[in-house]
Amino acid sequence: MSKLLVRVDGSCYPNPGNMAIGIVIYKDGELMKKISENAGYGTNNLAEYKALIRALEEIKEIEADRIDIYCDSQLVVKQLNGIYNIKDKNITKLFKQVKNLLSTFSGKINFIWDKRENNRLADNLARQSILSEERKKREKAAENLEVIKKKDYFLVSSSQPGKYYRVDPKVPSCNCADFTKKVGQKKMECKHLIAVKKVIVQNEKRSIKGRRSKMKVLILSKMVDRKTWSDILDGLNQKININAEFIIPEEGGKEAVKKYLSEVEAIIGGNFTLEDLKKAKKLKLIQIPFAGVDKLDFNLLKQFPQIYVCNVHINKVAVAEHAFALLLALGKKIVNYDQDLRKGIWHGFITHEPIIQLQGKTIGIIGLGSIGWEIALRAKSFGMQVYALKNRIKKEDIEKKKIIEFLGESKDLPQVIKNSDFIIITLPLTSQTRGLISYKELKLMKGKYLLNLARGEIIVEEDLYKALQEKILAGAAIDTWYQYPTTEQKIILPSKYNFHTLDNLIMSPHTAGYTEQALKENIQAVFNNLVKLYYGEEPENRINPELEY
Repeated sequence: MSKLLVRVDGSCYPNPGNMAIGIVIYKDGELMKKISENAGYGTNNLAEYKALIRALEEIKEIEADRIDIYCDSQLVVKQLNGIYNIKDKNITKLFKQVKNLLSTFSGKINFIWDKRENNRLADNLARQSILSEERKKREKAAENLEVIKKKDYFLVSSSQPGKYYRVDPKVPSCNCADFTKKVGQKKMECKHLIAVKKVIVQNEKRSIKGRRSKMKVLILSKMVDRKTWSDILDGLNQKININAEFIIPEEGGKEAVKKYLSEVEAIIGGNFTLEDLKKAKKLKLIQIPFAGVDKLDFNLLKQFPQIYVCNVHINKVAVAEHAFALLLALGKKIVNYDQDLRKGIWHGFITHEPIIQLQGKTIGIIGLGSIGWEIALRAKSFGMQVYALKNRIKKEDIEKKKIIEFLGESKDLPQVIKNSDFIIITLPLTSQTRGLISYKELKLMKGKYLLNLARGEIIVEEDLYKALQEKILAGAAIDTWYQYPTTEQKIILPSKYNFHTLDNLIMSPHTAGYTEQALKENIQAVFNNLVKLYYGEEPENRINPELEY
């Protein structure tokens, strides 16, 4: 007998105020989903109904013999069980929504009241969402406040001309009503305290800048030309004005690179030997200016744990857009039909050959990282169901499941393939993922479409060619390959196999993330990490050499 246990809670701050909901769903004793989100403005009872409606929408596709829904509002439970009548018109509307949803369930649903302490997980989810939203509002309100430093405290302007609040960040305390009556009790900060802390951080940064030596940055990446690197970084630094020198050696200047290694604190791009890193005594950051890090020597980097190794994920939107360009081209047969029509050959309604409609189809995302998530969002907007895999599922991933039909781990690869019409590879290339998709997995994709926007070697080259040649796959779109141009050989086919002769393949020359906007955003992300390094903060997107990504 299959059983669902659902705990819901709606919360407000203040009451009435901003509403948020918390939902926890268990199936046969195992946690399935946790949901935390804002729900507009209203009262606690409205929030409870909003939480209940959201929970019912979440479980309506899940088969279960029994469903128990726990709520810590006695009023709501008694209204749902027909004990109390509803007088509030706003609640009446929501009550009708609940009844309409209940009519879609075949089994009985039990509404049960339980004490708040027994519903603590759902309650905390709702409260966390509200407090997060409240913090954002106060941070926004703090931006234009005047802050005056006194000997042992600060004075901060209020909305009333000439009125100031006394703030002591050491305690911390503020004599405004917001702090004394509301946020102080909830271990939050009022806008005046936030404004003071911001000034303190700015003063600390000014102090660091005044005594810090020049930070030298060596740029080895050829992602863009030397002039573009120089122009964009110099332009960004005009606003921040950190004491930094950007060193861009001439083409092929290996000796120049060795010359600077002992002086630089950060290096953008490049590959290094043990001798190089031993010489780079001041080096604190190796910054890869894009997502892929499979060219790095991780065994070497493990010997230098004091050096941050970071990449950037800012091109995730560009790659997701390209993924859907390829997916639509496959499903709608854009390339094949274009080529045929140029020869006078027609398809479609004339030849009774319908093409694919994406709505209602399923997409399998192998690697739900930053790029995979952007693809999932777009798939949902097309009305597709999303199945996904992730190496390590975290708390925030579980909360994302409201738009994902299934989120599994590596062992669930066959299940995702089986349930998907389109399979998209967005994994990093590591020793664990190299050759992950072989002929065995490709045979499971019979009649399906495969897209690779990660790295070529994740799919076994010969097996992919064979699966396409034998028409096991309905089609494929590949952006990442096995052979690339070099300075010695600029014109080269992307594989030793004759992929270019196949009519069920769309070939893309590794351009998914290479847009004009993404390049600028990549350099902005690199610069942001340089600023963090300059002020002694930990840069973002640190690579774990043990995991190889």
